[in-house]
Amino acid sequence: MKFKKIVASVFEFMGIAADHKEKLAFTEDEKDKLDKHTGKEGFADKFEAQFNHELEAQDNAEAKKLYEEFMEQEAESSGDTVEGVKEKIEVDEKTATQQMKAIIDDFKVIKAENQQMKGQIAELEKKPEDDVPEAVIKMGENKEQVKHSKTHLFSSNKSWDQLDRPWNKSAADGNVKGSTTWNDLNIDKLNSDLQDYSRRNSSEIMSMIFDGFDIPEHWRVYTNIQDEFVFSALATGEITQGYKEGWLPKNKQRFVPQKNKIYDKQIDGFFTGKQLKSIEKSWLNMFFNEGSTPYKESFVRYLINEILKQARKEDKISLFKGVYKETPADASEPGHFINSMNGFLKILDQKRGTEYVPFTLGKITEANVYDKVNEMVEQLPHSVRNLPGLKFGMSKYWHRRYHDARELRKGTNMDYAAQDEYVEKFPNIEFTHHAQLDGSDFFYITPDDNIGVMVDRPGEESIITLEKDKRNINFFNDYKLGVCFKAFGAKVDASDELTYENQIFFSNEAEVLWDVYYPADADDATPSVADHYALSIGSLNTTATNITSIDDAETGDTIFLYGNSDTNPSTVVSSANMILDGGNFILTKGNTLTLKALSATKFIELDRRTPASAAAEEEQEIAADATTIDASSGLLIFVTSSNTQATALTNIENAVLGETYTVKGGSSTNPTTIATGTNFLLDSAFTANDGSYIKLYYNGTKFIEIERG
Repeated sequence: MKFKKIVASVFEFMGIAADHKEKLAFTEDEKDKLDKHTGKEGFADKFEAQFNHELEAQDNAEAKKLYEEFMEQEAESSGDTVEGVKEKIEVDEKTATQQMKAIIDDFKVIKAENQQMKGQIAELEKKPEDDVPEAVIKMGENKEQVKHSKTHLFSSNKSWDQLDRPWNKSAADGNVKGSTTWNDLNIDKLNSDLQDYSRRNSSEIMSMIFDGFDIPEHWRVYTNIQDEFVFSALATGEITQGYKEGWLPKNKQRFVPQKNKIYDKQIDGFFTGKQLKSIEKSWLNMFFNEGSTPYKESFVRYLINEILKQARKEDKISLFKGVYKETPADASEPGHFINSMNGFLKILDQKRGTEYVPFTLGKITEANVYDKVNEMVEQLPHSVRNLPGLKFGMSKYWHRRYHDARELRKGTNMDYAAQDEYVEKFPNIEFTHHAQLDGSDFFYITPDDNIGVMVDRPGEESIITLEKDKRNINFFNDYKLGVCFKAFGAKVDASDELTYENQIFFSNEAEVLWDVYYPADADDATPSVADHYALSIGSLNTTATNITSIDDAETGDTIFLYGNSDTNPSTVVSSANMILDGGNFILTKGNTLTLKALSATKFIELDRRTPASAAAEEEQEIAADATTIDASSGLLIFVTSSNTQATALTNIENAVLGETYTVKGGSSTNPTTIATGTNFLLDSAFTANDGSYIKLYYNGTKFIEIERG
């Protein structure tokens, strides 16, 4: 009875069906996961062996019972005794397996007699049904032939494969050009097929969200969410106390709701009749392409892919980087996909500092990323740091740099074992890296079940509706999508200060979404940053507009303005409260201005860029024969020139602590050299020949080589 309870607990944790009746064969990862969960090394091996032993014993008992019943029935039909039947079979009763083997041997004659019948059946199965003649398309000498029935492509009996659809008939007949006239009748048939296919294959199409562009597999999908999805975290204060006479309650609890918003999204588009014919022809060409196997794909599935592949790519980006902007009901221009919902980063940015406290790690660099990751883990409360199933999220770039730095630091150790799946010494904290975080220094740690994706009806994001409109075929779709969190933090008393001890989501303080812009209102002289601190300016303007201030800013905010119009651009006007280094700045398309809020009403320029100047400022040329570099410009890449004599670089002046500087070879004529010495710590001397480079990290006293090529 005790082992049955253990089985139920293990099956629930491992996601195994309660009625599982087959032998277990855990993978090494599953064994590690179960051992970590139970806190007992070797538990998974022992559990697997015990379960398989009991299952085999149970199977043997059931087999023996069936054998005895069969013997009794055989004795009754033959008029013999059970013992007599057993003697004729001459079986050793030591195991159920041997007993069943005896039965098989006893009926070999029957099998032989049936063999001819089975052969006849097999021949019949190869033939078509009487009322469904066979159509065969040969794909090539080494290709398996594709078989169609008289009524269905692939003999599938699926509604969307019926041969009364002219596109399917073309495929069955080998007509590569296609013959469909996209009239109302065929549009109605295709409509019906699209919806029928989507309803029956919702789980398959839902998986399209998770393939390719990095949506974590451990994010759970929550369905039937209409508007809000609420989790409640229970915060509990001290409860135990020393013994005393009488009753004096001490406990204090508080339920903290975490509300998650799901967003309405839509797809509106159209095909011309010519475009739909082109898609049909592309499908038919692929259908008969011997070098691939798309002939297994129905036209309706192909069309769904054509329509939805861009939509799913946009969904995957907005799930992470979306910043919601409501589109007015009378809008004359469609909204940008990135503004269709608040994604993962926007939600946590709203919660940072209000529902959880971030760690202050400072700037992340290639030279310090190994230490910063370990520092973040060590700052976790002890009760959290050792929890099973923690995820450490970061960009793919920083995950690679952490692994490189670890190998550089530890690779010479005799007992070094290369692995990049979890934080060193913490196998319970696994890395999860996101393509959508590339370019960001943002790190986070949370349990693997804390984040999820919300939908309304699974598969609704793929139910495309078509309608004929004069010469065009319109298509549209409405669905819902959102990101949800179970909890960030939960305080026992709402008035308590936020601390690491009462939260379950942790991150650093790195800026996020500075490159995702929120459309500012038309003709706004004082645009608001209440909803987002990176604004797209000018695209909605009806007239050129002067910007004199920023509304809803808080002291210390960094504000990013992006020009998005050449027709009616806005101009940021320099004044006592808008301190601009280079005077007024016109936000034509591609121009950017970065401001710092000195107060709620006073701002100072941090940076301004135009598309041309950004490219020009990317690299700085070093003067011929120069022995030092001046980094006061803030640039990080320097290119050497042709020197008139042997030239050694001895220092980079005005460097910033923690920055990485790159010296690129611009000429092989008397190339500049760098040697290990007072200001440089290198693996070996470097010669800046044309096309070569070296990256140097500044630790405050020396420039340390971290890469060369």
